[in-house]
Formats: sequence, structure tokens, C-alpha cells
Amino acid sequence: MRSYQLPSIEYLKLRFHLEAQLDCRLSSWKGSLLRGAFGHALRRTVCTMRRGQQCDDCMLRSQCAYTRLFETFANGAPPPFINKDHNSPRPFIFEPSDDGQGYQPGDIVWFDIALIGNSIDYLPYVIFAIYQMGKYGLGVNRYPFELKQVFCQQCQDVPSNENDRFQADFQSQHQWHLIYDGADQKILFNPKALTLQNSSHSDDAPASIKLNFLTQTRLVFGHQLSTEFSFRQLVFKLLRRTLELAHFYTPDQTIIWEFHEYLQAANQVLITRSNLHWKDQTRYSNRQKTKLKLGGFVGDLTLEGELAPFMDLLSYAEILHVGKGATFGLGKVEVKSV
Repeated sequence: MRSYQLPSIEYLKLRFHLEAQLDCRLSSWKGSLLRGAFGHALRRTVCTMRRGQQCDDCMLRSQCAYTRLFETFANGAPPPFINKDHNSPRPFIFEPSDDGQGYQPGDIVWFDIALIGNSIDYLPYVIFAIYQMGKYGLGVNRYPFELKQVFCQQCQDVPSNENDRFQADFQSQHQWHLIYDGADQKILFNPKALTLQNSSHSDDAPASIKLNFLTQTRLVFGHQLSTEFSFRQLVFKLLRRTLELAHFYTPDQTIIWEFHEYLQAANQVLITRSNLHWKDQTRYSNRQKTKLKLGGFVGDLTLEGELAPFMDLLSYAEILHVGKGATFGLGKVEVKSV
């Protein structure tokens, strides 16, 4: 088949260090906690309207950092394959890497956030909202934290003979740089966005790979969460998320909405080994005032076949995640050679 051209998507990867101010205890999985606290802090930081003003009929919503990042309204008719509701996917992804529970004063809670496309323009708002989030406190008991440092992932030069995505470690091509110093409360430099883009995997794609699902992944097929699916079905989920984010947050990119041939080619890739198991998780919803289930599958799949057309899409997924709850950090995937 002719190679399907994915849209290029810029992103920024940030790492936040919050220092505990009191003895405290938090849940081991912090994705929902962090995202919810961030949303509340961002709204308190930027909203200038009267108390009780709803975002959907606010005169400032098209220019507001909160609605551009958190209450993301989709104006006009939706493009193909995108839900016909009034919300677009949110342009950020929390990756809570710290699974500790008990903290003493001086201990660090750390997590990553990926900002997608033109949401990068709101970097100062994001950092300040995280700062405010720590001051307001985390968890049911509102334990205070201080934002000490923020790091940003930036490109470094890679020798030309190491450009193969699957011979050189992806992380070795990026370094973490201090971008915010809590002591001075300053952003130290203007970061350069990283880019997800098409590459030349057709020349060096392996015959088989392993796809690891590192956090609970929630894929719906036939209106039900499932662990039984084909590679073609998985490709559709990955592609849909990629195109949704590109449509709303990289408006300068051309998106090819006709991809039937691409899906047909996915039939040539087989899942030869499935090692998936279900992992239950719950979160408390402040909006619904109840606990919600966030269970999903973790584990790995071994893929074999004509993988070349799909290596770029899989590398996109390592940043963008897949499935429901991606903004919480669910659906995190990793591509590994077998």
C-alpha cells in the first residue's frame, strides 16, 4: 500500500517536582487526583467572571486558558469519526510516575505532563496552575505541597548512525532541562517543542515487536470494554485519537480522513501472543460525587507481520496514549523490539 501520511503533531513533555509540607498520605495511583486538582486550580487562576458562571455560555470562553485546556469546546460541525458532542479531546496527558503513598515534609511527589499542539502556548498558565494546585492542597485532606522544580524534555544531537528509532533508545535523544526554579519562581527559557512526524520506518521495521500497555487501558468495542480485539481494531483506535488531537490542536496540518486502505493493510499484522490481564482501579468524581471504576487491561501483545506502515502510528501512541482516560495517564503504551 502507499504509505499513509500522519499529520505532524508538536508536543512538550514536562516533569514537575512537588515537595510535601506536612506528613500526608495520598493514593498510590494519582492520575485522577492530579488532573482534577489541576482543573480546579487552573479555573481559579484564570476565571474573571462572576461566581457560578458556566463555561458553555461565557463570553470569554474562546480566549480563556481554562476552556482552551480543560473545558475544551468543539465549535462547528465535527470532522469524520469524531464524537458529535460539544467537547473535543483535552490537549494534555498526565503521567503520574510516583506510586508512593506516605510522605514526610521534604519528600518529593513527581509526575509528567505532555502538552499537545497549540496548547503549548499556555505553558506559563500550566506551570502557575500546578504551583497553585500545591498551595490549595492535594487529596481529601488538602495536604499542601510546594512546586520546587519543573523540567522540560528537549532534543539533543544524535550521531547520524544512531537515528534508527529501534537501534537507538528514544529517551537517549532527549534530555531533561530545568525550565522553572521554584526558589525564584521564574521560567528560565522558552522551550522548543518536540515533534511527532512520519519517518522512514519502511526501511528498517522489525518483523515482530512487543507492545506493552503500562497503565490500565480502556478500549471499547461494541459498547463494551474488552481485551479481545484485532490489530486492525487497535489501529483504528490509535489513528482516531491521533487525528482528533491533530484536528483540534494543530490547525495548520493537513489531515487525510480517508484511511480504508491503511486499515486493510493492518489485516496483514497478527497478534501472535496476548498477555493481557485486567487491573481494577477507582477514582472519586467531584462532579458526580461518587466513586467511578477505572479498570483496564495491562500487559503486552506480540505483533508480527508487515509492521512498516504502522511504526510511526505506534510511536505516536507512546506520547499520546490510547483509549478512555488518557488525560489521567491511562492507556500508556511502549514499543519494544522482540
